[in-house]
Amino acid sequence: MLAMSKLSSRLESLLMISVEEYIRNAVPIASGTLASRGDLTKSSATIRNDLKTLEQMGYLRQVHTSGGRVPTTTGYRAYVNKVLGEMNIKAGELSFAANTVSERVQSLPNIVQNLTEKITEAFNLPVVVKTNFATLHVVDVMLVPLLEGDTMILIKTSAGSLNGTLHTMEPLTNKQAEDASAALNTKVRGLTLQQMLDNLTTIAESIKKDLTFFGELCQSISRQLEKFIDTNIDRNLNTIKLLEIPEYNDIERVRQISKAVSDDATMCKALDAEDTVVIGAEIDDQLLADSSIIKFNYNVCGENVASIGLVGPDRIDYKQLIIALYALLSQTKEQRLLTNQTGGKDEGKK
Repeated sequence: MLAMSKLSSRLESLLMISVEEYIRNAVPIASGTLASRGDLTKSSATIRNDLKTLEQMGYLRQVHTSGGRVPTTTGYRAYVNKVLGEMNIKAGELSFAANTVSERVQSLPNIVQNLTEKITEAFNLPVVVKTNFATLHVVDVMLVPLLEGDTMILIKTSAGSLNGTLHTMEPLTNKQAEDASAALNTKVRGLTLQQMLDNLTTIAESIKKDLTFFGELCQSISRQLEKFIDTNIDRNLNTIKLLEIPEYNDIERVRQISKAVSDDATMCKALDAEDTVVIGAEIDDQLLADSSIIKFNYNVCGENVASIGLVGPDRIDYKQLIIALYALLSQTKEQRLLTNQTGGKDEGKK
């Protein structure tokens, strides 16, 4: 993080005002404009010299030789750090949590999907979601024969449930499903999903001594676990809404943003970053050079279920967006359900 100690209080104040002015109006910052504000008592000449100093320090850059200045990535970073500090949010600590679950049978994919839809509707910005199921701890495993001859696997974790369909050459009987469930639970309770997958071959060797059919079943379970664990990134990208944002108001720019958001490696890097806000050049993707990602984690009972990011221009109103995120997440239907609340208080707010 950028240390604000490099700036005097006067320069820091001027930088904060300059960035907010640019965020509000999208017009390069000029000394005359700032001098006309009632909250700055310095003359236009003094402000002009201070803006030049901020430019020399790398916080601003001049668009044209005789034109105004705009914030650099360093300038935005200083502003964001100041905003987060005032809100008492440290790096990586923007998260929303549900701490108690009255009924641990909620479908985790549905919870994440509903939350994503609410955020997309509220902000009209591209939303990227990366599920983090590999580290969830297994509470119980249940196998249930289906009418079609396949078998449903239901894995209850401390954060909610995951289910899928297993395909075997011979359908399981009810007795076989019960026996396999009981045997599995003695081996996997308390493990993470990743640990369960990593140890499944060894587990199968010990179980199939008593349950001869378990070897084939284990292969199907392994394939289903891989689906649960694989990095799963979903995106909500409203092209029409993107065109309404000044920075993205042409088809080519929207195409570039769409391409960047569709790249799994780029989005994983951004969502796994330590900082709550990843700005411009920090994303290390030329297509996102003038964009930012505001991200937060969604936690249930101490388990990180998903990382969610909102993509927007680097001129985005960070302060208002973060405040609005808190307000939205504290009132979602999913949050009240998971915390067994009827009010809007966000127990996970830090």
